Amino acid sequence: MHMPTSNARTTGRSYRGMTPEQRTAQRRESFLEAGLNLFGNEGFHGATVRKICKEAGLTDRYFYESYSSMEELLIEVYERCLQGILQRLQASLTDIPSESFPEDLIRTLLTDFFKEMEDPRVAKVCMFEAEGVSDHMHGMYNDYIRRFVMILMGASRAYVKAWPLSDEETEVLGNAIVGGIIQATRNWAVNDYHLSRESMVNGIMILFKGTQILLDRSSGD
Repeated sequence: MHMPTSNARTTGRSYRGMTPEQRTAQRRESFLEAGLNLFGNEGFHGATVRKICKEAGLTDRYFYESYSSMEELLIEVYERCLQGILQRLQASLTDIPSESFPEDLIRTLLTDFFKEMEDPRVAKVCMFEAEGVSDHMHGMYNDYIRRFVMILMGASRAYVKAWPLSDEETEVLGNAIVGGIIQATRNWAVNDYHLSRESMVNGIMILFKGTQILLDRSSGD
């Protein structure tokens, strides 16, 4: 349950050059950063409101001003991480020259993805912490998987002269490839990034190159 608003918020008075809304936004940002640090290091189940407040340098009064529960904070941290990755991928889709080879496009997307995952906090939040929290978090996880599948399969179609798969078959293929990327990323993160980013990209690229060969054959080219 949200805490009552203060008189400063009610009257709209500024304090130290900031409006009440700006101060609230600043505190929320502090909680988001604290959440990323704690969820990304100790995990969701190891974090508490007290720990979050200590990390943020704020009191629980201000926590409940913005969040009704720890899960609500996790959801916002999780969405911020994944939205950042999606925006980076979408920017690459827009910025890469249209005359570039499809391999260049997919290699760029994979490089962008693994750059984001090199932050161990982001990797833990995105790859591990959504599981087992709630049905809502599970649904969010599946929704983002579908979005990543759509991006990668859209780029993959450029590999094949005549795409031979139905929409349903394309979805199955996309889920299989994204599942492989997720498992490779999890292994990379839990083993303290023992492999180079280049090796990660090159290894996943084999999936796309093999898919291209097989689909070209099945389409009769």
